[in-house]
Amino acid sequence: MKEAILHAFKNYSVFRGRTSRRNFWLFVLFLMLLNYPAGLLDHFLFSGHQYVTVMAGLFTVTPLISSAVRRAHDVGRSGWWLFFPFAALYLWVQESGPLNQYEL
Repeated sequence: MKEAILHAFKNYSVFRGRTSRRNFWLFVLFLMLLNYPAGLLDHFLFSGHQYVTVMAGLFTVTPLISSAVRRAHDVGRSGWWLFFPFAALYLWVQESGPLNQYEL
C-alpha cells in the first residue's frame, strides 16, 4: 500500500503513462481511510465545520485525478472519459490492457 500512495503523490503532475488497477484502488482506499480521522477531527475540534476535511481534499485532489487518468490509460482509453462518471467507474474496474499508445 505504501508504494501505491508514494507513486500517486510522486506523480501527482504526471498525466501520461499508466497506473495499475491495484495501485489505483489502494490509493483510493488510503483516501477513504484519511477522510475518516479528518472528519473526526473536524467534529471534535471545530464543531462540525469541515476545515481538516477540506484541507485533506485539497491536498489529495490532484494526485487522485492524475491517478485516475493514468488508470484510464492503462485500459486503453483517454483521460477525457473521466467526465462520464459511469464510464469512468467501468474503466477503473477493468483489467489492465495490452500495450497501447499511452505507454511511456
